[in-house]
Amino acid sequence: MRAPAAFGPALQSLRDPDASVRREAVGVLGYLKDPAAIGELAEVAANDPEAEVRRIAVGALGYASSVSVLPALTRALADSAWMVREEAAQTIGKLRLSLAIADLVRTMQDDYWQVRVKAARSLGLLKAEAGLPSLVDSLTHTISNLRKEAVIALGEIGDTRAIAPLEAALGDGDPDVRKLARLALTAIGLAQKARQPGGAA
Repeated sequence: MRAPAAFGPALQSLRDPDASVRREAVGVLGYLKDPAAIGELAEVAANDPEAEVRRIAVGALGYASSVSVLPALTRALADSAWMVREEAAQTIGKLRLSLAIADLVRTMQDDYWQVRVKAARSLGLLKAEAGLPSLVDSLTHTISNLRKEAVIALGEIGDTRAIAPLEAALGDGDPDVRKLARLALTAIGLAQKARQPGGAA
């Protein structure tokens, strides 16, 4: 059971000089899911000197279910620590913040493939057609995890422009990529059929 009495002490602990105390405080505030903590969590996400504390704060913002956290999350996409950017990309998708699609598309150029993976996943969740070019480009990336997420995202978006690139992915050296490409092509085909007159509802 959540303990509202913990809210005040947790807020105070955000200023503790010990990073481990701040990490725990951020975790408590995320667990409590109190909208009153959004401002404080956003501040920590932007300015805490420890990357891990910032990362946890970004993740905690994902419990807000509010567009009010959008500025904090888009700012976190430019954090100096890749794990913070990764968390931000994931949280944007979790909250279905479609206003951040352009930011996610830019994040697909991140130097770290781990960040791109989460951006690709979120673009798929948002069914972001604007992400098609960067997702298609990712189908030839050397890291198979990124290729997999790109394939999944293209299937979720369901745009017929992805058919040819996905057909090319059927020859990928990774069997998981090939399997996911088949599933994505099937999903696009079903989606198109449903849109046709007399198609499935």
